Amino acid sequence: MAIGWRPSSGRILLGVPAVAASAIAIPAVASAAGAWSADQVDRSLLELRVVLATAALLLFGAGWLRRRRGVSEARGSARRVMLGLVAGAAIAANFNLFVWTGLHRHEFYHYYLGSKFFPELGYFGLYVCSVQAVQDGGGALPPDLAELTDLRSKERMPASQVLASAPRCRDQFEPARWDAFRSDVARFRAWMGDGVWVGVLRDHGYNPSPAWTLFGRPLASVVPPSPEGLWLLARIDLLLLLATFGALAWVFGFEAACLAAIAWGSCGHTRYQWTGDAFLRQLWLAAVLGGIALLAKGRAAAAGALLAIATLERVFPGAFLLGIGLREVCHWLRARRVTPEFVRFVAGAGVAAVLVVAAATAVAGRGVAVWREFAENTRGMLSFTPRNALGLEYALSFTRVPPPEGLGETPTERQSIVQDYRRRTLASRRVWQVGALALFGSLLAVAAWRGAGRGPDGAPRLRAWEAAAMGCAIVPFATMPGSYYVGFVLAGAPLAIRWPRIGFALLLACLGWSITLVAFGSRAIAFASSSWILLAYALWLLAELAFAQPRPAPDPLSRR
Repeated sequence: MAIGWRPSSGRILLGVPAVAASAIAIPAVASAAGAWSADQVDRSLLELRVVLATAALLLFGAGWLRRRRGVSEARGSARRVMLGLVAGAAIAANFNLFVWTGLHRHEFYHYYLGSKFFPELGYFGLYVCSVQAVQDGGGALPPDLAELTDLRSKERMPASQVLASAPRCRDQFEPARWDAFRSDVARFRAWMGDGVWVGVLRDHGYNPSPAWTLFGRPLASVVPPSPEGLWLLARIDLLLLLATFGALAWVFGFEAACLAAIAWGSCGHTRYQWTGDAFLRQLWLAAVLGGIALLAKGRAAAAGALLAIATLERVFPGAFLLGIGLREVCHWLRARRVTPEFVRFVAGAGVAAVLVVAAATAVAGRGVAVWREFAENTRGMLSFTPRNALGLEYALSFTRVPPPEGLGETPTERQSIVQDYRRRTLASRRVWQVGALALFGSLLAVAAWRGAGRGPDGAPRLRAWEAAAMGCAIVPFATMPGSYYVGFVLAGAPLAIRWPRIGFALLLACLGWSITLVAFGSRAIAFASSSWILLAYALWLLAELAFAQPRPAPDPLSRR
């Protein structure tokens, strides 16, 4: 979308310092990447993300000032060129500038092996069977493998205790499949080293839904676990992201796509250390943003299908379905009729859901029981507060006051005490939780109700795609996602076309997250602070949709 601005030397200089700083920082980090540790590279790139978010705020601010003055802007204007450069740098930063890029060993161990051998392993067999595969091949276990995570309870326990109660994994495999699993485990262990391998076996296992397995298992089954094969699998996420930003540019315009790309790349919680160079971890995000784009194009059935797939894959994207559903309920209360667009949307979502569930059940290789196993595994994941989560519950359960009973003598005791203390802290702040939910619910209801009304142009004040995008504000109040899923906030980027302050809030949130992570590292206080920033962003977005006067929508979005 072209935004009015004529370049002038003084105003161009608004964005120059930050862009120049990025240009200096990129080769500096890249040249050091070969010698520095992963943590050092990660911190340097976090600092670069602060620079990129600051540059974007200056550039978007310059465009906003010129729009208010009614000044037109050419497609090749200096500000837009600099905006594109910052967006490109942000994407590159998210992949460690494509220099210090290997393969995410933790992620591939879980997602590659977990999906490839899912019929035999299910959700609870990966760690125990990995150890038994080493023992069956005559290999020695690392001496520091003292603890192992019980994948049913998600608790670390003495390895000997977990292994003593485990069934014999070899009996669950066909001989050829067991040999293949044993070979793959040996490859991964040699590639990772014993220190990393032991750490993997203390994680939380293979957790995606059967819908993800539908896409992941065929790929893992045909691509060998060689460095070249895994490298190709790791490129899928990059292609998905580029295609997603391209779709946003096609539907919503250049600035919306740049805003989404900059928010993605300048947000510390989406950084490389969590899910970079991993296996098919951005499928849900591509489906969510693709669904919103298709809704804006009037392809309601296809949009419903994509959002249903995203929901089946990661559950929390169901908030985007809820967003459009709330607007439709309000429309029905106003007009006592359902819009044809929503009928097509629901039909597309329903058909896709039936097909995906059926296909996922078949591909998982465990029958319909796979969905019960997934539910049991999900209950296990919900039984504790992850260290790197975000949301209202995380923010309210955090405290810097140590538990009165102390922290115990072992990591396992400490984990149990901290989890119990978090639950008690949250219970003691229940009134604050109820108040926050009441404020959120009120803003959501007003936004949905007013959104179902008509604007001056005769179109709904809140278009279907905008109502779906509103769902991003529901996520942190209704769920507690891992911080690496915070990409759902990118739904605010297309909303900034008509509500520019949402775009500024998105960039400020990303800037705040990166500053917080630079200041506090990966300590719990960083995720608690980030949760408050996320909650403020969500409330601001709802307040804008509920009360702010939107700008006229540009064609071809004016009737969507």
